[in-house]
Amino acid sequence: MEKLRAERRMIYVDFTARRCATCQTNKKLVFTSDAVLREFAAKKIVTLRADWTNKDPAITTELAKYQRSAVPFNVIWKPGKLGPHLLPELLTPGIILDAIKG
Repeated sequence: MEKLRAERRMIYVDFTARRCATCQTNKKLVFTSDAVLREFAAKKIVTLRADWTNKDPAITTELAKYQRSAVPFNVIWKPGKLGPHLLPELLTPGIILDAIKG
């Protein structure tokens, strides 16, 4: 993360788990959207997935940094911003496109 932020890259982090129905729905709605995929490619947004299916302690620690104890949780780090943009649990292509504007 620090290296990518130092490179001034926009970063999208998806905290997810296979057993999470909302996580799977978000993926189907958002990451099959041509508009979202085009924007991610055009802006060269780095996507990271934190798969919490097996309750990885490192991911648990990272979630706690955001005062979270469950998934789904999605966050966008924008270049030049000190803090992240936290997204709602339920996502739509419009929510994602609005969040990455700028």
